[in-house]
Amino acid sequence: MSKTILIVEDEASIRSFVKAYLESDGFRVLDAANGKEGLEILSKETPDLIVSDIMMPQMDGYEFFRELRARPALKDVPVIILTVKDEFNDIKFAYLLGVEEYITKPFEPSVLSSRIRHILEKGVAS
Repeated sequence: MSKTILIVEDEASIRSFVKAYLESDGFRVLDAANGKEGLEILSKETPDLIVSDIMMPQMDGYEFFRELRARPALKDVPVIILTVKDEFNDIKFAYLLGVEEYITKPFEPSVLSSRIRHILEKGVAS
């Protein structure tokens, strides 16, 4: 059975590109245009991993992450941040919050896919 990934990204072109790439790589992909939509999806389904942008309307990635971690059923779902924010303080803050990975845009889709696989395999082993 394929692993399910939730993509939370406000830019439709990036969201659809990542979704298509990950689906072609064998993942089942859910997608949301912002953190609020992401939480709606998460009220119905629990993915194996979440890829989230930071700068989004309605609810940014940090607020989304905090909401995610506040829900007992979702607190252990691994999160990869995928963003244009490349300042050291942004990266440090995200890791302090507890994200598993921080990837900056532009990015190589094969790197994102390999990081997802690594995190999921690591999670199975623990």
